[in-house]
Formats: sequence, structure tokens, C-alpha cells
Amino acid sequence: MWEEGKAHGMTTLIHSPEGATISKGSYEIQRLIMQHDKMEASYQEILPKICSNLVHDLLLRMKEDPGYPPMYTVEVFTKKGTDSQACREHILNTTGMVPGIYDHGTHYVTHMRLTLEILKRLNDFDFVLEAMGDHTDTNASLGPMHEIGDAHIARPC
Repeated sequence: MWEEGKAHGMTTLIHSPEGATISKGSYEIQRLIMQHDKMEASYQEILPKICSNLVHDLLLRMKEDPGYPPMYTVEVFTKKGTDSQACREHILNTTGMVPGIYDHGTHYVTHMRLTLEILKRLNDFDFVLEAMGDHTDTNASLGPMHEIGDAHIARPC
């Protein structure tokens, strides 16, 4: 158990059970990082095919204006050999928008009002490898901006 010790100048010191002493500020920052890591792990557990930055950004924007889903350009990458017409119909039925189709039917780009439910449905389709997106705040699509693999490598998505 951590115990708060005496103030040392302007810094409050914290003592760990092992006898280590760190500043209260450092301890609070470590706790913040741990909470962030837990959130990232939750995103990856629940939506493993969706870029974590997209999930986080969407959650923040939904908190700001819960009654009005924000506009995003969403890019979905699918397995080779996926029936692009069936995939197009799935995306249309899921999002209400017709996607642009690129890269021989493996890269779909859709501009839409995004919700967590849409991300969950996209994540759960067998043919989807990964999805990422960018907030646009306009009615115009950004078009394709990402490559397969960007969701788990690049920051931001």
C-alpha cells in the first residue's frame, strides 16, 4: 500500500510498500498512464479490427454532442477474394452510405455519421481485416488516405 509522506519543499512524497519514494505527481502520472493502457486494452479486446485512435476520437466527440453522431471518412480493408458487390451491400446496409471501392475490391471508403454500433458491426464481419477513419466535420469525404496495416502502426489513424 502506498502511503503519503511529508512534503519536501513543494513536492509531496509517496512511499511504496517496497520502500521506494516517488513524488505524488509522478505517482499520479503513472496511474494516468495505467488507466490509458487499460482503455487501449479494452478497445483492442472489444474492437480488435478497429484503429484505437478512431475509437477514442469517436468516444470524445460523442461525449461532446451525444445526440448527433459526428462525420467521419471510414476506411475498411477486407480479405482478398471478398465479393466486392456483397461487401458493398453489407457496408451500405450497415452505414446507410455507398462506399468507394479501391485496391481490387479490398479497400472501401465511406463518408458517414459514425457510431460505436457501426464500428462494432464492421469489426464483427468476417471479411473485414481492419478499419480506420478520420473525423471530417464536413459533408465531403476525404477519400482513401490509408494503407492496410496503418490501424495498428500509424498514429493517428
